[in-house]
Amino acid sequence: MMKYIMKIFGLVIILLISACEHETLLTGEPDDPGDISEDKVRLEIFARANSYRLPSTRALGDENTVEMTPWVLVFRGSGTGAIFVEAVQAFEFAGKRYVLLTKRTDGSKYQLLILANPMAQFYYGNASTGYVFNESQLTEKLIEGTTTLATACTNLLTEPASTSPARIPFSGVGETIPMSYLLEVDKVDNTTKIEKSDGSSLMLLRAVAKIVVVNEASNFELEGVSAVANVPRQGQLHNLIPAYIMGNAGNLTNYQYDASCSLPLVSAETITNKQSTENSPIYIYETNTQTYSTYLIIQGIYETKSYYYKMAIVDKDLNYMNIYRNHAYTFTIKKVHGRGYDTVADAKLSKPSNTDLDFEITVDDSNSYEIIANNDYYLGVSNSVFIAYSPDDASTYEAFKVITDCEKAFPDARTITDNMAEADNSFALSSPADGKLPIVASTSPRVTPVSVLIQSWLMYSEVGQSFEGRDKVNAYITLKLGNLEKQVHIRRRAAIDAGGTILKYMPANSYPFPTTGEVDYHCLTGEVEDGTDNPKEWIKLLPSSMVDRNDTDKIIVEDGHIYIKIMPNTASTTRNGIVYLTTIMPGSLYTGESTVKRIKIDITQKGN
Repeated sequence: MMKYIMKIFGLVIILLISACEHETLLTGEPDDPGDISEDKVRLEIFARANSYRLPSTRALGDENTVEMTPWVLVFRGSGTGAIFVEAVQAFEFAGKRYVLLTKRTDGSKYQLLILANPMAQFYYGNASTGYVFNESQLTEKLIEGTTTLATACTNLLTEPASTSPARIPFSGVGETIPMSYLLEVDKVDNTTKIEKSDGSSLMLLRAVAKIVVVNEASNFELEGVSAVANVPRQGQLHNLIPAYIMGNAGNLTNYQYDASCSLPLVSAETITNKQSTENSPIYIYETNTQTYSTYLIIQGIYETKSYYYKMAIVDKDLNYMNIYRNHAYTFTIKKVHGRGYDTVADAKLSKPSNTDLDFEITVDDSNSYEIIANNDYYLGVSNSVFIAYSPDDASTYEAFKVITDCEKAFPDARTITDNMAEADNSFALSSPADGKLPIVASTSPRVTPVSVLIQSWLMYSEVGQSFEGRDKVNAYITLKLGNLEKQVHIRRRAAIDAGGTILKYMPANSYPFPTTGEVDYHCLTGEVEDGTDNPKEWIKLLPSSMVDRNDTDKIIVEDGHIYIKIMPNTASTTRNGIVYLTTIMPGSLYTGESTVKRIKIDITQKGN
């Protein structure tokens, strides 16, 4: 008997030892040097979805899911011309994401392109041939030492949706949405962090936008959306240029239940006394709705009868709107003025019914802001640099917009301040006048314009300049919200003469000489904003080759050079226009992070 007891006891000891070893494996440090070769480093990935903030989508867990095994594509160099060197899929260990990358400490910058929630296949440059999403197929299309970051981002595409009729992509239970993020690092070794420089998770961007329809009209009952016509079948896995929309001519489809739309594509539900498709949103790849005539067919009851209405995607002024990835578009119907059509077929042939529908549209474009965040709230600015080409007299400008979803009224850490005294009183915060950063009162997120008063001598208040032995400092507006802090650099140049000129934004040794036409930034994209003085007619964006193009109000470059050509002004009055550039910026005082930033350039040209 004792013999059997001893055998059982020995077996229990073995099991306990085995269990202890297993628990050590799961809870111990995963970066055991014995597990990896000397030329490899194991890095943890901190990432989460950048929220669709409008409307609330707490019930839609799948659109916020980031799976545990994203791909990391490594490119050597800076900017869009960085060269592909490696593709590695992350793995899960003890509930965390890790990726095993080749150690790279040669002094070069590296771009880490993170592609999360990969589909079964990726497409490369077309909608006809799919490739299994694995290392072999990726490195077949991305040639080591040859393929640039720009080429990869242009050609790496999602699986195409089926031809008409197609269901809404990523709408099934458990389906996750492809997401991406581009992170620049100085090297790849054990000290590299795949996270934001403040230690927070990377905020991944979804490859699609979201559309929700809400009814607040008392004389109408929203039943749902029957169709979405002329929508792109696929999109880029990562859009390197936020203002760029991939061309999809000949690659469109219709979302609808079946060929005859016998049932709604999505049905409305009553949510807080309103009919809404919030719990069944429509996901759509980014698109130019005017070029492709994208529209919705909504169904609802008016005067006790069900009708169909054709709804173009336009703003309150009935101007067509582009649809951008990771934006949320909420169409709220306020009042219905008349009957729609009896059938979907008739509604499709009609003109859009937007004039028969009083509506408001809310666009969450917060991912176009430069955002920092903690686990509680975020703080963002529309641009990190503001440059005014201004007259010599003191002038007030909207320098940037600030965005936040914070609801906490911090008594001390909720400020917008200037360093006016340090910058020789060359500028000052104008509004908000109380210097308090507004937080959410009702609508979230809250967007607030920030204005500054600029004096003529601001152009001589920059680091690198000196006066009577005293070094000058840059002019900054500093925003502080709780433990988040952000700075915006305020700069000035003289107004442009009536004869015109060419401003060269490029990597140059021009800083800080304010009288030269060169400004030292490594540029990626440029766009001229619409304005009352028709700036697109007299502000032209050109590449370094100076070759004039048909479309000069938007530009994408790879060499860092964008030339802003100001045409002669033959009128006697001044005129004004605004240009936005995106650029690679060095690490800031607070983040130390090199990343893509935005520059707002406010240009005043003198009259003749």
